[in-house]
Amino acid sequence: MKFGKTLRESILKEWRFYSVDYKAMKGCLKSSEDDGGVSDSDYENCPRDGQGVNVEEFMSLYETSKVKITKFYEDKEQWACGYMTTLEERVEALRETSSCPPSPGSETSPESATSDSSVVSSLEGDDVGLRVTDSKFREIRHGGSFRRKMSSNCAWLKDEYRRVGKSKHFQNFIYAKKSLVTFERELDLLLEFLDLNKMAFSKILKKFDKVTGSMMREDKLEELKETHAFLDGVVLSEMKDRVTSMIDEVNALKPTLPEGWEERKVYTIGCFDLFHRGHQNVLMSLREFGYFIVAGIHDDESYFQLKNKYTIDNLETRIKNVKPFVDQMFVIPSTKPDLYLKSMVSDQDIEMGSCCYARGDDMLNFPGRDWVESVMPVHFVPRTESCSSTLIRTIYHSDCKDLQAKAAFAKTRYDGKPVDEDGNVLKLSKVLSCPAAMHVKNSWM
Repeated sequence: MKFGKTLRESILKEWRFYSVDYKAMKGCLKSSEDDGGVSDSDYENCPRDGQGVNVEEFMSLYETSKVKITKFYEDKEQWACGYMTTLEERVEALRETSSCPPSPGSETSPESATSDSSVVSSLEGDDVGLRVTDSKFREIRHGGSFRRKMSSNCAWLKDEYRRVGKSKHFQNFIYAKKSLVTFERELDLLLEFLDLNKMAFSKILKKFDKVTGSMMREDKLEELKETHAFLDGVVLSEMKDRVTSMIDEVNALKPTLPEGWEERKVYTIGCFDLFHRGHQNVLMSLREFGYFIVAGIHDDESYFQLKNKYTIDNLETRIKNVKPFVDQMFVIPSTKPDLYLKSMVSDQDIEMGSCCYARGDDMLNFPGRDWVESVMPVHFVPRTESCSSTLIRTIYHSDCKDLQAKAAFAKTRYDGKPVDEDGNVLKLSKVLSCPAAMHVKNSWM
């Protein structure tokens, strides 16, 4: 595979704007007669007189690439250093709640307080672990009160699921664990971004020397070592080592969960347009609440009614993007998802307490919450910061260069949307948010 394609496919779509403009720089090296550009093999045999090379444009793109990467990295490093403080605070909060004594009345179930033939509970900290032994199960069944006992135990277990889910220890665990794992992935992606761009500078300068017959590559690379030392990723690598250690500690502080917690179905609903790492991180974190993930997805029409803009990706594309991260999907052709979610959740799962709902905390009052919370526990996970569909849409699907550049280096809110100096969200105009504009793409896409 040619390096240009490798660079384009390996770097996150939302970060391509900040990468070395390898394709355009390579285009400057083509001969005036060859509109298709110069292939990698052609560079080995091409003439060294530099005829047809747009040196001025090449150097302009080279300098622009240096500036964009520097700005991108400085913003990311500043954010990462600040976010480390947040992560340390979340881990410390988890440490504190892990040492808290259990709340009054949480040591026994209603059944175990009145009957010997029910459950054996084991407690650790603020969380209850439920175990039903085979011998006790047989006693219940042979005693002729199987249905009554199990119904009572299910009711108690459902209460335990809700109590544990709302416990401070569990919430601190989820926020610390999800934030750290997401941040570790972010650091991996940033390190890969730096490595690929360092390689891109080296390769494009080598091609420039071959085409023009110059010998500036080594000098330019030495200059980059001084001005762009961050391309070696030393700071981010050290940060990642610290995060890995914190993840190990958080896993060791995981609360004991009630029996059956990890066998539950987990429901969630979203639009998932311009599917990005924020969506991926949330969906992957849902496995903390159960083994089987069911995702509802709004169709194109209900998306427009909800957001007053058209999707960039159609329903089929959005389904294909989400499916690898979930076990089952259903389509919601309405702004009100209640009816369609009710049709997916069985009465048996509700009765047994074997289902829950989970989503990112960027929308606490999500549509249908009243009904959902009445039949199953609701859990929230922290969203991925500095990442949103709005940001991607504004940078890569606007035909306004000024808006693209402004959004690319703008500050972002907690929900990842780019804002101007006054805190107003930068976004496409209604004229651009239409089917004709859905296909606006740029050379770095």
